[in-house]
Amino acid sequence: MLFTKKSFFKFTSLSVLVMLGACSPQGQFLNPLTIQNATPSPQLDSNQSLESSSALLNERRAAETSKYYVPSITAVGFSSIAIQPSKSLNQRRLMAIRAAKLDAYRNLTEQLHGIYIQGETTIGEAVLTSDKLGAALRGTVIGARTVKIEPTGSDTYQVELAVSQTHVDRLIKAYRNGLL
Repeated sequence: MLFTKKSFFKFTSLSVLVMLGACSPQGQFLNPLTIQNATPSPQLDSNQSLESSSALLNERRAAETSKYYVPSITAVGFSSIAIQPSKSLNQRRLMAIRAAKLDAYRNLTEQLHGIYIQGETTIGEAVLTSDKLGAALRGTVIGARTVKIEPTGSDTYQVELAVSQTHVDRLIKAYRNGLL
């Protein structure tokens, strides 16, 4: 098949319009064969084609751009093998991995939901007599995935967890609606 510059331009602009038209702002792709009016009309000039393509790209960019920036949320937990209550080394290792995972979940909950700190200081005769701090946290973590489980040294395990952007979006939406 032999292309001239003019027919090549029409073919290229048609394929770009079909590809851009196949994108929907919800992040799903439509079948390009089912798109209505995908053939370029003779009254469209190159400026109008460029403007319509730019409008489609801007719409797509606006749909993908978040109104806030949330960095990737990860948490790391550690646990020692030697302090686990078992006679079997393999069971102590499994228990250390489980304890490290729970520690990572606690760290993740602190990041997602915050931590409640209560303090009490007692001063008698201008001397500090007692200083107590307590910390508590409460929250639900859904959708966390284990990034890695690895030994760090001969007696410690490290577990890293991460929360997906979808879960963070749900939490922010619930917070804004007064549910949290």
